[in-house]
Parts: sequence; C-alpha cells; structure tokens
Amino acid sequence: MTQRIMPSALFEYKLANLRIAARLLSGSQLAPAAHWSFWRTVGAPTEANGFVVGRNLVDGVLRKQVGGGLCQPSGLLYHSALLAGLTVTERHPHSIDIYKEEDRFTPLGADAAVVWGYKDLRLANPHDVEVVFECFVDGHTITARVYAKGALPKVAVDFVREPLAPPMVRVVAMINGAAAVRTLYEQKQGMVLQSTE
Repeated sequence: MTQRIMPSALFEYKLANLRIAARLLSGSQLAPAAHWSFWRTVGAPTEANGFVVGRNLVDGVLRKQVGGGLCQPSGLLYHSALLAGLTVTERHPHSIDIYKEEDRFTPLGADAAVVWGYKDLRLANPHDVEVVFECFVDGHTITARVYAKGALPKVAVDFVREPLAPPMVRVVAMINGAAAVRTLYEQKQGMVLQSTE
C-alpha cells in the first residue's frame, strides 16, 4: 500500500521523520501468536534519536512537536494490518478530521494516532506463519508491505461514512462486509499550524 506525503507546514521535516520511522519499521517481524508495538519498534521520537520538529495534532490544535508526522506511517500500517488479517489490539483514531478531500492521503477511518507513552498501535498475529513488515519512503510517497512465508487470507476492507449533524461524521470500517470499527470525527478541514511564538 502506497500513500502520498502531502505538502504541508514543515513538510521537509515530516519527510525526515518518516524516513527514520520507515527505516526502523522495515524488517520488523511478528511471529504467530506474538504481539507487535509501533513504539517498541520505532522508539522514542526524540532529537537524540534523530527526529526533528514536525506538525502534530495536540489537544485539537496543530502544533510544532518533535516527531511530528509519525501518525502517517502508523495509519498506513494499521490499514495494511487490516488487509493482512492481523488482529489490532490497540488503535486510537484522531478525534478531528483536518483534511480537505483533495488533500486526503488515506481513507477517513484508516488513521491511527500515536503519542509516545500514551497512544500506541499494537498488533497480534493470528496466522500460523510469521509476517514481516517493509516500509520505505520514495520521493513524496510512503509504502508499507506485509510479507509472509505462507498464504494469508484475503480480507476486504472498506471505510464507509455515516453523516451526522455537522461538523460530526462517523466512519465504519467494514471487514469482509461486516462492521468492525466505528470512529467518530469532528470535521475541521483546512486547520492551520498554530504559532508557538
């Protein structure tokens, strides 16, 4: 699965953070019946670990923060994990949808917010074969792949919006035609980075 990395405030810094995360995620393994954690794999998003200031949604506001942008690879892996039939044991959605449709790089409902020490993406492997993740940045795209030494079941994943009274919207993740996860968002498209000066 490949996503565009959309231009935004602090774009070059986001690219730098995504390259680091992709390198750390690539090659991580998930044995049968084992558990996997985004933060255990990537480590703390600190300057000491090479991460730089990027754009993050913090308490409903876009702010500068070291490690900004890491929700894109976590969301990409969440969506990939659903398609690979992995079990999602921890996933946190964003409460706010900040993207206009023309800026959206992933379906609404396919996000996975990660906050060091607070919110993680955790997966479990229900298959009888090990899976391995590959992740890389190429230009302005990021790609995730899930490999296994045996066939994985085919899984159909769709994200269906249920309009509510504006500005709210609910998205239902449909797994093989059955409602699996419901996520509620407040839509605030076009939100801009807040100055910290």
